[in-house]
Amino acid sequence: MAHALFQKGRTTNSPLPLPKTKAGEASHNQAFNEVRDSRRNVEINLGKACNNRCVFCIDGMPKREDRSYMDWDELKAELEFWYRSGSRSVGFLGGEPSTYPRIVDAVAHARDLGYTRIALASNITKLRLTHFTDRLLEAGLSRITVSMHGHTAELEDRITRVPRVYEKKVAALRHLVMRQREGHLKDGLSVNPVLNGWNHRHLIHMMRFFYEDIGVNDIRVNFMRPEGYAEGDPELTPRYSEVMPTLIKAVVLMEKHWTKQTFTFGGIPLCVLPKALRSSDTLLKRYLGEYRDLSTDCSVRQDGDGFGIEQIDGGRSRFNWQDRKRFDLKDAPRACGTCDMVHLCEGVWRAYMDIHGESEFRPLKAAR
Repeated sequence: MAHALFQKGRTTNSPLPLPKTKAGEASHNQAFNEVRDSRRNVEINLGKACNNRCVFCIDGMPKREDRSYMDWDELKAELEFWYRSGSRSVGFLGGEPSTYPRIVDAVAHARDLGYTRIALASNITKLRLTHFTDRLLEAGLSRITVSMHGHTAELEDRITRVPRVYEKKVAALRHLVMRQREGHLKDGLSVNPVLNGWNHRHLIHMMRFFYEDIGVNDIRVNFMRPEGYAEGDPELTPRYSEVMPTLIKAVVLMEKHWTKQTFTFGGIPLCVLPKALRSSDTLLKRYLGEYRDLSTDCSVRQDGDGFGIEQIDGGRSRFNWQDRKRFDLKDAPRACGTCDMVHLCEGVWRAYMDIHGESEFRPLKAAR
């Protein structure tokens, strides 16, 4: 099956060569390093229904059929396909995957197949129901990444557009921290705020809240992708240069204060980072999320022909997430053409450049 990129005649301006393998083939596109989990990962979208309405949601208002849940037999077949392909890590995505009617069965089936890392990317609103959370853990769930974007009720409720959701998430998070300390979630519990124009100035307060008040030991922040609800919105999409002072303060505090916790960031081009950070392999491996990300394939419902590198088979779109970002969803500004660090940097969200252009970016030269 040919890549949809070639079927549609679409071009990419990435200076890197296009991928040659088909989705599902046992290949890694992430360079080895000692901080990255070597297990090959697949993330399966169970449907785009969600009980939050985040202001930056990339899905915006999904079509009715996209909100419907994945058929159980189809999910089992997909789990088996990716296991045969060599994946030993699986993540369940939405929308909100915790609302999938058979999510506990899905976790248990993945465990029984032999997946050793089973993750849920969740806003954890439903996980305030402790009996439900405990069933997920007993079924084999080994990691949760939490979508929570504020440290106060005012900020979280405003971003998610759901009244009183903050209290529900805090209750769920406290229970998860307790269960992790009891030995569950061996692959981690991470809070993943999306940095945007409403919350980036509060980053240090958020870190203090999650690390010290709640007891979480891992935070991963990702710069927002301005699509869906946030498409073309400069208020929600700050410039990288606006975010950088607070981000660097966060790194300094990690080095001096929160030395036992983990903090990483993603979605930020290397050339906007201070030289002291981007030129240090030690610091990059400690803080740059892309250094730690597993090589990740994705499986998403797709009725049409698709676009870019994705391959369509039986109503499912399959693609590698790192390649998807680099060749389809991000742009390579002109500076990337002569940059020595382009192999480590995925580029810039296309929608970001539609708002702010490319004046912030410049080529970097590797140390000789």
